[in-house]
Amino acid sequence: MIRRGISLTLVGLLAILAGCAGWKDRLKPPSVTADREARSAEAIREFEERRDSAQLEAALDRWKQGDAQHAEASLAAIASRRPDHADARLRLAELLWSRGDIAAEGHLRAVIEMQPNRAEAHHALGLLLDATGRGGEARQHLARAAELEPDNEVYRLTRDSLIIR
Repeated sequence: MIRRGISLTLVGLLAILAGCAGWKDRLKPPSVTADREARSAEAIREFEERRDSAQLEAALDRWKQGDAQHAEASLAAIASRRPDHADARLRLAELLWSRGDIAAEGHLRAVIEMQPNRAEAHHALGLLLDATGRGGEARQHLARAAELEPDNEVYRLTRDSLIIR
């Protein structure tokens, strides 16, 4: 009788243990939910935004300190990695044009395409076009800059000085 009780206990214990192991089979395998993927993508995007902002600030500091070569390399890296980064492209265009590099025009046109109401880009492109003998198109961009920011005296005076010529 004791043996039978022990046998029944053992059988019961084995059944319970087998049942415990079997519950794992009923669980769904872990998977990455859409929400988790979205949060991960957002975290990566925020990190990249912060990195690019910090790199832009560092490049501008370098430029102010007279290190145009490193500033240009940093700005070019941002523009290459993120062609839609209008601020980096605008500053790169300014730096390029400050040493007479006509490649600035492509960056300015890209900024205007991304942000058509950015007066600063229209003004810079207008100055570049005027300096390269394209006064007609230069006047259009300078007029647009003055129209977008009518309180900006520099934009108004530049526009007016080209109209007189």
